[in-house]
Amino acid sequence: MASSLFGWDLLYSSVEKDIKNNQDILVCLAHLVLVSNGFKCIGLGESKNIDGSETKSEALPKGWNEDYAIRYVYQGRLYNFQATNLDDGVMINLIRVDERTVALLQLNTRSVVQKTGTLEEMIPDNKTIVDLIRKQLIDRVVLSKKSKEMSSQTETTEEPNRSRLVDIGMPGVAPLRNRSFDPLVGPSNYGRSDLDPFGVDPLRVPNRIMPPGGGMIYQPSPPAHPGNLGIPPGALPPGARFDPFRPPDADRFDPRGRPHRPDNDEFPPPGYDDMFM
Repeated sequence: MASSLFGWDLLYSSVEKDIKNNQDILVCLAHLVLVSNGFKCIGLGESKNIDGSETKSEALPKGWNEDYAIRYVYQGRLYNFQATNLDDGVMINLIRVDERTVALLQLNTRSVVQKTGTLEEMIPDNKTIVDLIRKQLIDRVVLSKKSKEMSSQTETTEEPNRSRLVDIGMPGVAPLRNRSFDPLVGPSNYGRSDLDPFGVDPLRVPNRIMPPGGGMIYQPSPPAHPGNLGIPPGALPPGARFDPFRPPDADRFDPRGRPHRPDNDEFPPPGYDDMFM
């Protein structure tokens, strides 16, 4: 898009007889910025359809300041310009019709100090206003919303999975931890041994009596006395690990043949030592 603003004198002379207030002057300035950046005016209204036969012009059409509803085309796409008078300003909307993208900008009428003269005399701070129109109106609707979404998706897709690179020890990437087992085990495999009772736990000390199992809570003693586990004989496969139903020594007998009893270390009931109870 063009970076210079030229043609104010020609534009203003063509619409000077139509100017009624400061809002009109600000709308003229917005029109000039649009035209300077490649937009072409195709008339008035709010229609959302074009057929390509519209007459394109850099001038404002007759009746432009009645409703402030002006239509433009840029690179073959339709844009609807709308403005609304406020007490001390004007609210400008620029709508990209094909994607329904809307940009808003509010300008203060006090920036217009007089209704005749050069642009610098009428709007001393015109450069700031021109920059606002370009950035907050044009730039926000001309760039396709679909292009933004596709660009965002591409960046997300192409971004490397750093956590995975760290896990598998890729060259040039500092590892997060020092591992003594298979470096190809990623975070998604943590707890995998819990699902496989006959799997190998690399952090576990080998046991010659029982084959290594998963990561469950209870490691039973050798199945020489299955009754110690509170289940019928033969119900426990060799080397199996499982959560116990009850303490494994609940039915244990002492050498004198008496059943094992609790050690009675629980708290006594309230008033236990009250002689008046």
